[in-house]
Amino acid sequence: PDEVVESHGADALRVGELFVAPFDADVNWSDDIVVAAERFLNRVFRLAARLSPTHDRTWRSGVPSASEASAEVREIRRATHRCIAKSTEDIERFAFNTYIAALMTFVNEINDALKSNPSESDKELAYAYSEALESLILLLAPAAPFSCDELWESLGYEGFTYQAGWPVADPELLRADLMTIAVQVNGKLRDTLEMPAGASQGELEQAALASERVQAHLAGKTVRRVIVVPGRLVNVVAP
Repeated sequence: PDEVVESHGADALRVGELFVAPFDADVNWSDDIVVAAERFLNRVFRLAARLSPTHDRTWRSGVPSASEASAEVREIRRATHRCIAKSTEDIERFAFNTYIAALMTFVNEINDALKSNPSESDKELAYAYSEALESLILLLAPAAPFSCDELWESLGYEGFTYQAGWPVADPELLRADLMTIAVQVNGKLRDTLEMPAGASQGELEQAALASERVQAHLAGKTVRRVIVVPGRLVNVVAP
């Protein structure tokens, strides 16, 4: 371990140990594990360097809510809060390998978002990326405390990351914009509809009855009842 720490750093060793397998599994150790972890940490540092020029520590007062944000800002914030929720859940159940995997996915999502929506292009985007960067640093800190304390300080904060508190996921940002609704006629699937996630039972019923495929199966029949299971299906009963 001393040789590994000297050549790759303690954080890379720790991240590699957490990521390679479930914590209670036997592992065939390889230096490649630490090399991969070091590459990931380097990607985090590069992402931080990319976002630092537009980072704004006042993002909390400026970032729009899920309902008010543009589609681009909303997707960045959703990626952030999905990662917060996933990391929190995984750490609580000691699933450290999937915790690290979630952070890797999050870094990929933010890098992909930057390709089409640079942080310099819009103030609200800059706020969303600021939230994403701070969340990433705080979420990664238990696995890579030295690196994350350094990054935290580079953003202008004093003290250690563990003193900053753990991010909390916003339930509103964990909801999808759309939901897929199965539409049945007499218990048989006849159509699927993409509906707003907040659609009421009345709106689901109306959309189901307006479906051309459903109407074709209702020709000559009388609708006796419409059963709506919110978020899942609509069953039109027409004997």
